[in-house]
Amino acid sequence: MEIVGNFYNEFNQFKSRNVLVNNTLDTKKTILNEIFQDSNEEEGIWIKRAEETKDVSDHLINLFEQKDKIMNNTFTLTENVLKLLQRKEIFRFRDKVSDFNDEVEKRLGHDTWKEIVCIYNRRVNTGKDFKSEDYEYLTKLEEVLNKVNITKVEFELLFRMKRTSNCEFHQDRKKRTLDQELDSLEVSFPNELKDLKIPLKKLLLALKKWWD
Repeated sequence: MEIVGNFYNEFNQFKSRNVLVNNTLDTKKTILNEIFQDSNEEEGIWIKRAEETKDVSDHLINLFEQKDKIMNNTFTLTENVLKLLQRKEIFRFRDKVSDFNDEVEKRLGHDTWKEIVCIYNRRVNTGKDFKSEDYEYLTKLEEVLNKVNITKVEFELLFRMKRTSNCEFHQDRKKRTLDQELDSLEVSFPNELKDLKIPLKKLLLALKKWWD
């Protein structure tokens, strides 16, 4: 919830700034109205109050620039919130990744699956390449994945997504059918997550095949 809290803080800051700017605008508007009113009553008032009029005009320009900045910041904030919601929508697939992993474990056996999890945990945490002794287990994993047209690279993407999503958005626990999940994949993915679209689709199709 920290990210959401930060967004709320930003929003409240922009809101407060906007109130201050609006209050100042009202003050300057009142001064201008007084000048306009005086100009109708006294000839040459513009000359007498020229300095004051210029000061108000300068302030108005500055206030409009501030309003423009607040508006642009608000647009940026809105875009960030929408991206966050989009990430949440995609990361809810973590439940299906878990289901997929259960099916892979069933086909590999518990001991081999545990080795696979350790291998990928090490790879994710250290960024290092696979060790030579890993390939005994990776070969077995590939045999299972090949049957549903999923590569090791795609498996790793899904593995990383699952780890990431466990840290984000735990509040969405509503279950959907596989067909509903497949339909919901037809959305625009954020650039940093677009590589997940095809692996997720393959994962769901694999589950359909294994569950039929």
